[in-house]
Amino acid sequence: MGNGVTRATIVWIVAAAAVGGVAGVLWVLRSDIGGGRTGTPVVAGSIVLTLLAAALLYHGIMVAAREQDQQADRVAKRRRQGRPASGPQGPQDRQGGTGPQRPQGPPPPDDEPLTFRRGKRI
Repeated sequence: MGNGVTRATIVWIVAAAAVGGVAGVLWVLRSDIGGGRTGTPVVAGSIVLTLLAAALLYHGIMVAAREQDQQADRVAKRRRQGRPASGPQGPQDRQGGTGPQRPQGPPPPDDEPLTFRRGKRI
């Protein structure tokens, strides 16, 4: 199976982790361990940053899913193009050339489908 993670996916997930880390620090500051600070900026900041981190993570997952679907479409297109258009494969065609050739052997590792769509394996 190919690598379905691209730079865009990594950026979104790392951003979510960073924002989530800051939100975690604010939540600790609100707890008894952090001194029980209940000021409005700390409370509002912790809630807003938590929601922002969740949104960033969700978007990162959706970007990864979209990229994997696009890769699966490219793989399916390559597989369709690899099949002969018509007729059985013969050793030679009428002009003396070879007929359409199918790729031999298993597909390369990056040629594997990556996702599930509507519950069916692609």
